[in-house]
Amino acid sequence: MLSRIDALLVVTSLVHLLLCPFTKVEESFNLQAVHDILYNRANIEEYDHLEFPGVVPRTFLGPLVVSAVSAPFVALSSVLGFSKFVSLYIVRSAIGCLVLLPLIKLRKRVAAVFGHETSVWFVLVTISQFHFMYYLSRPLPNTMALPLVLLAFNYWLEQKHGKFIVSSAAAIIIFRGELAILLGLILMMEIIMHRVSIKRVLLFAVPSGVLWISFSVLTDSIFWQRILWPEGEVLWFNVILNKSSDWGTLPFLWYFYSAIPRAMGTSLALLPLGMILERRLFKLMLPPFLFVLAYSLLPHKELRFIIYVVPLFNVSVAILCNRFWSNRAKSKWHTLLALGVIAHLVANFVLTGFLATVSRANYPGGEALKLLHELEGPEASVSVHIDNFAAQTGVSRFGQLHAHWRYDKTENLKPGCPELRLFTHLIVEAKSKHAYSLKPYSETHDIIGHVDSFSHIRSSYNHFPPIRIKFKPALFVLKNKKPPLLPDFSVLVKRSVQQEEAVTEAVEQPPEELPVIGEVDSEFSNHVDAEQLIPGNQSEVVESAQNG
Repeated sequence: MLSRIDALLVVTSLVHLLLCPFTKVEESFNLQAVHDILYNRANIEEYDHLEFPGVVPRTFLGPLVVSAVSAPFVALSSVLGFSKFVSLYIVRSAIGCLVLLPLIKLRKRVAAVFGHETSVWFVLVTISQFHFMYYLSRPLPNTMALPLVLLAFNYWLEQKHGKFIVSSAAAIIIFRGELAILLGLILMMEIIMHRVSIKRVLLFAVPSGVLWISFSVLTDSIFWQRILWPEGEVLWFNVILNKSSDWGTLPFLWYFYSAIPRAMGTSLALLPLGMILERRLFKLMLPPFLFVLAYSLLPHKELRFIIYVVPLFNVSVAILCNRFWSNRAKSKWHTLLALGVIAHLVANFVLTGFLATVSRANYPGGEALKLLHELEGPEASVSVHIDNFAAQTGVSRFGQLHAHWRYDKTENLKPGCPELRLFTHLIVEAKSKHAYSLKPYSETHDIIGHVDSFSHIRSSYNHFPPIRIKFKPALFVLKNKKPPLLPDFSVLVKRSVQQEEAVTEAVEQPPEELPVIGEVDSEFSNHVDAEQLIPGNQSEVVESAQNG
């Protein structure tokens, strides 16, 4: 039965899900794969990844597990007449459950090793921070690996080395090869401390490696329709060829001065103190610290790449919080320290509220498609073209509610071109209704709606809090005044085939060097998240908010 403290983790993850249900381009593969498994099933020819394969292949094993958990509830939702959009909530809830179960298991292990009160503080600190709870239910490749990583942490603390090796091998071989650094460091430390022998390591590691590679190759080759090991190709692309840097680079210490401070919030100030007070923590903190240090060697960096270390860091913070709170009655100084601990949680929650508000406005594509469905009834005959910006900021197949509507994402169509006149509706990126990109439609289309997105933050001493979040128009929904009665979309099919061939060629030739203004995901596209920075001030707070 779920305890009250564990229920806080569940409720917090649900709040983040409800506030930001849509997903972005770096989450698209897993989400579309789950959709296709649930709705297209054995009809692999209709799967999204065959039309939009991305730069490198990803495994279907994660989506298969999520689909298996989601399927009964999606089927019930369909029987009850709910739309596919409800299925999106179900799928993301399933991902959240798959992460929460080992997280709760880890919380219980923390209670067994460091005491129940410390585990309570571990939960309070974790839910007060934004990024870990925000990522927890998102279909990112890193999130798919997270349940196995948390299980490995738990087995490490339990000193169950066999299970640790098996779960670590699955996480590394199937989902994220870079985890070999983090989990390998833990295993190396266990060997050095004579807690496990090399012979026992090989006894579990070799069969596990063969098992998981075989499992991945056999399964993914069916879906990709060629023999492959997806994570092997990713490692070759990112590490050997070092092509991830073509999608943006950041300074060596960026994880330490930007990513970790944003992920930890004000808890970062307590992290070193916890290690000083509890000597056992040094062995717990050393592997994640060395992992971040080693991973910093890769020039392309994103916060989600190191999200696994946050729970371990929070254990150190929780120990310090518990120490200060337990001693609050000893003196006025101890009372002050205890109040400081509470204040740090309040500060984290305030920061989380700010980041959640901004992140909610970072999915205009999903909101625009939702708006179109509200403006046009299900009985209407609609064909809509979704531009590139909308497609990468929230649009997914779960948002395509009506089977008789045509949803098109053909790229590189010039504004006002004959192909776009075929559609009854357009979702177009523009900064205002007078924007240059909308001029070609002034005579042929009506603006029937628009969606705002995050613009910047501004200080305002006349309000409390003295920071105002500003928004601006991002996408416009246009309706064709005179759509053709029998539109011929065959020209778009030919263009899609040409684009697929162009994507294949693009893998061989990296794109032009991008300006280093934020976090970009090399695994799916060379699209930079819409970086709407404060003029003259590339604020870390804004960067954090935009990247969620």
